[in-house]
Amino acid sequence: MLIYGKEIRGRLKSELKLAAAKRRMAMTIIQVGDEGPSAAYINGIKNFARDIECEVKVWHFSSAISEAELLEKIEQLNHDQEVTGIMIQKPLPIHINADLIVSTMDYRKDVEGIHPFNLGHLLTKEPGVKPTTPKAVIRMLKDHNIDIDGQKVTIVGRSTILGGPLAVMMTAENGTVTVCHTHTHDLGQETRNADILIAALGRIHFITADMVKDNGVIIDAGINFDKNGKMAGDVHPEACAKARYASAVPGGVGMITVAELFDNLRILAEQS
Repeated sequence: MLIYGKEIRGRLKSELKLAAAKRRMAMTIIQVGDEGPSAAYINGIKNFARDIECEVKVWHFSSAISEAELLEKIEQLNHDQEVTGIMIQKPLPIHINADLIVSTMDYRKDVEGIHPFNLGHLLTKEPGVKPTTPKAVIRMLKDHNIDIDGQKVTIVGRSTILGGPLAVMMTAENGTVTVCHTHTHDLGQETRNADILIAALGRIHFITADMVKDNGVIIDAGINFDKNGKMAGDVHPEACAKARYASAVPGGVGMITVAELFDNLRILAEQS
């Protein structure tokens, strides 16, 4: 059975529209270059902001901008009291150190929950903003009454914005978590053992039917585009067909992620 994020997104949108009416929230997005999927994601953010009547500005720079110039722009936003949250759209050009850019941002304006300070709070289970896609994954599971407590959770992918934080958050929900990556021996054995399998590696249809158990739960957090520009996940449709629940791509986790971004903006506004 495929599960979708539309209803969850709709509920969050209603809540966030009320929050935006009570307290001013303003986000600034830093975009460098014209990478296609980035533009599509930003358009989705702008559309959501319009629907909840929240301010979003995009600072769009040439891919030739220097690292020093970009750091200066970040510092400018850090000191702008009109800006509630800052988002750094990735990927950045290879001549720019993305980790440096993120760590230079004021953690109190980190709307994606990826600043080292906020990731540290995640480890210590303190309240605050959390990475948006992991938040979306957990919300989707809970909304469909899929129990995490005591379940074998296997995450394929260990990025600092998805797989890594999600492992911490799943552990906090009392899941028994295994994180797999390119150095994992016999990946198929690990994925077949999963009660809840989360694909977060960014490789189109990498998880095949022989790699999943019958009647398990699959959450596909991958967003890829084929040669025709069609969106597809990390999990092959034949693998999804074996699952009790499998999140759709498109229309699944990605539908909720943008809403979680604005939920983080709400938290930042309340904290400020």
